[in-house]
Formats: sequence, structure tokens, C-alpha cells
Amino acid sequence: MHPTVPNPFAPPAPRLARKAPLAAAPLAAGLAGMAALAAVTGLAAAGTVAAAAATTTPAPTTTPTTTAARADDGTTRVVLPIEDCRGCRVQVYSALATDDPAEPRLWASLEKRVRDGKVAFAVPHSRTPGMQVVVRAPWEGHTGYDTNVVFRYAGHGAGDVVDTEVAATRSRASSCFEGTSRDKVTLPVVVRRVQVPGVHGPVAGTLAHLETTTPWLSPMRRAHEGVLGQQDVTVCR
Repeated sequence: MHPTVPNPFAPPAPRLARKAPLAAAPLAAGLAGMAALAAVTGLAAAGTVAAAAATTTPAPTTTPTTTAARADDGTTRVVLPIEDCRGCRVQVYSALATDDPAEPRLWASLEKRVRDGKVAFAVPHSRTPGMQVVVRAPWEGHTGYDTNVVFRYAGHGAGDVVDTEVAATRSRASSCFEGTSRDKVTLPVVVRRVQVPGVHGPVAGTLAHLETTTPWLSPMRRAHEGVLGQQDVTVCR
């Protein structure tokens, strides 16, 4: 048997006391639940989103007043050209901090597959701030986390073109989009198969980043050789 390898993207222990005990759920299931409710009701789902690791940590819940998208809120068509990612599944979600640290504003899309080298989502204008992109590639082994698309690496500014070889040297990154009110935005994504530390040893993983750095939000998180992952929902500020 292989020993368990410490995951580079394990979330830190929670520092804020929660208002009430929260049930833990896998990240993908939590996002899927939010997306399903949004698809049925036209509203962003309220619910619990938590870590996908064997040992989970509590995640914040939301209330209808913070999650409901306005009825008159327009949408942005977010187009993500992604080459060399046949069979990849992609999902976007938004998690934005509010005045109450325990209640961020949450929204999630349904998961889609890359077809003809791209995937697109209709995102409410009010959900583009704090928008993040998760890529699940068919080659990935047991990584113990979901792969985030990097919107900005440390040392780069908005408009900088990012070379994958340079990206692989970076150790800090943000997955948070600043947001837009435009009707359409195209964000080309670069995806590469790489080796990463898995749950039981090195496995195939994914390096994913925007071709060109966009305006971003904090936090800047730890990246492993350019790879950014998450076991818990990242709240943007």
C-alpha cells in the first residue's frame, strides 16, 4: 500500500466560529446541488459547500437574501476556448465575500463538457465578480482536489500574456475574476497534463490558466508548480 501524501491544497483550519453546526459535503456535489437549484428556479442555490477530501472542513452557508439573483439582472455569455482538453468537464461558480464572513454570496452553473475546443456559460452580471472556473480532465488521477483555472499569477498584471513554462514556476495564484457587466467575454484557457502529488503518490493532474491575465480579486493562494487546486470553495474579496 502507498502511504498517504499530504495534499498541497488542503484548506487551513477554520478561524471563524460558525453560527451553527454545518454538514460537510464534497465540493463537486455541493456545486452540483447549487447549480441544479439555480437551473430549476432561476435563482442561485442556497446550501452548504465543503471540502472534497477524506477529512472535510465546514463551509459557509448562504441565505436567500444573499444568493437570489435579481430578476432584472442581465447575463454575460462567458466563452472559454480550451484546446487539447477533449472530454474535459468544466463548471463555473461565484463565491463573493459579504459583510458577514459566514455568509458569502454563492452561485454555480451546471457542469458542461468541452466541445469543439470550447465551452460557454450564461452568468448573471451580478455573479461575475468572484467567478471561478473548475476543470475536471479525464486523465486526472486521485488528486484529492478540483483544479482551478488561474486568472492571475503573482508577478503578472492585467493584460500580461502567460507562457505555460513560466506558469509552472509560479507558487502563488488567484482563481477569482474581478467581474464584468459586458454581454460577452471570451477567456482563452490553457490546459496541460502534468504530474502532481496525489493522495497516494504522484499522479496525472492538470495545469490550467488563462492565456492572458485578467483583472482579478484576492485571495492569492498557494500553487504547486503553477497548479491551483481546491478542496473547499474559495471565497473571493
